[in-house]
Amino acid sequence: MKKTTLKMFSFIIAVTSMMTSCSSDDNPNGEILNPDKSNVALFVITDPNTSSGLLIPGEEMFSGSIDPSTVSNATQIASTRTTGNAFGNDVYHTSNSAGDQGIQKFSYENNSFSDKGFIAVTKNRFIYEIVNSTKGYYTDSDRSQTAIQTFNPTSMERTGEIDIASQISHLITDKVARTRIGAFMIESQGKLYTQVFFYDKDGKHVYDTTYVAVIDTSNDTFLNLASHNDFIWLGFERKNSNYVNKSKNGDIYLSGILGDITDEPHSKCIRIKAGSNDFDASWKLDFNDFIGKGSFSLGGPAIIGDQLYVRLKSSPMAPDYSNLADEDIEAYTIDINTKKFTKIEDIPRSGAIAFSINGPSIIGDLVYFAVSNTDYQGYYSYDPASGKAEEAFSLTGGIPSQLVSIQ
Repeated sequence: MKKTTLKMFSFIIAVTSMMTSCSSDDNPNGEILNPDKSNVALFVITDPNTSSGLLIPGEEMFSGSIDPSTVSNATQIASTRTTGNAFGNDVYHTSNSAGDQGIQKFSYENNSFSDKGFIAVTKNRFIYEIVNSTKGYYTDSDRSQTAIQTFNPTSMERTGEIDIASQISHLITDKVARTRIGAFMIESQGKLYTQVFFYDKDGKHVYDTTYVAVIDTSNDTFLNLASHNDFIWLGFERKNSNYVNKSKNGDIYLSGILGDITDEPHSKCIRIKAGSNDFDASWKLDFNDFIGKGSFSLGGPAIIGDQLYVRLKSSPMAPDYSNLADEDIEAYTIDINTKKFTKIEDIPRSGAIAFSINGPSIIGDLVYFAVSNTDYQGYYSYDPASGKAEEAFSLTGGIPSQLVSIQ
């Protein structure tokens, strides 16, 4: 195995031990909920060796300095490295408090969380999405390599599956040893989008094409297998890096940091316009055009108006990932129309693999960036209206893993 492969595989193990996704039309960027409500929740890694930590509720946005060890109303969680999201008054996570893989529902009431159901998924590489209180989707490749599972988020029970085997059969040639559905899952304007993978016997991707299944959520029928002529590992198996998000108008921005596992880092972003069954061939974003060969995004885009917000390594990643530990992840805004990158000043640099991997979150009218390095753990906020960045709150212990808004 090449040195590059070993380094990248180690990175994937470190940052994708749990993989999840959830959002809704009421939650268009993964984090925007009711702006009149100010309840929030914070996932914190308190033990980096095991990725265990806490889910901490707040009746308003956190401020000042937070000592996780003194929080009395936190929920202990066995794995907080790659976390879930909020939907309405609930927070969904990728494992239960004991560390079992699956979709865990925590409900918020009286400034605390309680266990409201769990759906076991035996594979740790899975993804999910919630459309409304009675309809959700997830993947479970042990159950099926060609089907999307359905569940009821209220009762937390599996309700069936949508098998697309016949719709992808023309791509299952003698070179294809197995298939998989997942990496990301997002709903927009009554349609569900999720990536479809085709592997050879060595585990490499057969096609240099990105395939995304489009499902009508009103009747759970297959609409199209969208294709983009370049393979990108979209979403990278987790939601808290926010590699796949949608704007208020329903446009979906999908990004990833590489193609095949043996590829050198190369961050890209493509788009599906609101309501469309295929990719927008007129728009794509290549981070190498700004950083140079070896671009490496550690989260984003989050979207407000015509601006994308990302956490991006400010210098190229080495082909062998030898500079992966450098603390040079910075906050950037990108103009959707001109594709101009602008660094957001006054937000400190972060590290990558040993620190927070979560992408920028949008809560209300502000963008929240995790800042995570050897000297500091916490969040900075950025106000697009004023162009001002400032510290939101800091942690005296632990690593920030996700910040969400709850109704």
